[in-house]
Amino acid sequence: MPISRASIAILLLTLIPIAADSRDGFAIWDSRCEECHGDPAVFAGKYLWDIDGKLQGQHHIDNLSLFMGNHYIPDHEIDAIGDMLQSLANSPVRFKTECGGCHGDAREFVETSLWVSRGGVTGMESGLDVSEFLPTHQDLQPEEVSFYRKLFARIAGKPLP
Repeated sequence: MPISRASIAILLLTLIPIAADSRDGFAIWDSRCEECHGDPAVFAGKYLWDIDGKLQGQHHIDNLSLFMGNHYIPDHEIDAIGDMLQSLANSPVRFKTECGGCHGDAREFVETSLWVSRGGVTGMESGLDVSEFLPTHQDLQPEEVSFYRKLFARIAGKPLP
């Protein structure tokens, strides 16, 4: 029996670090993703968004977990890293980095410069929907325009359909 108990103890001790690591999305990011993708908050704020509680990005928009599984993330770590990224997605970090120099704080900008309804996001000064205006502003690409429309709507508390 002592050999059996020792074997069980060793097995449990070897599994504990895996279980702890699989729950910590930041630790997973640091060990698997950070070298190529940098800070997770900056990455999530720039490339990901939370739409109706679902993490989405530019790759496999309808199933980002599938992309992560094909991108060096083991199955048992996908949920942890996905949850961590989802908590950081749509953050104003990207706005601050790319737009804050001229437009200040993202929340303040939305509150003072935009009118957001379920139908769209309109600039108060120009009267244009941002999907029309942003492509002419700083050479923004279609995916960037989409990101900012969704960000502005989320900040206003009125996610777009």
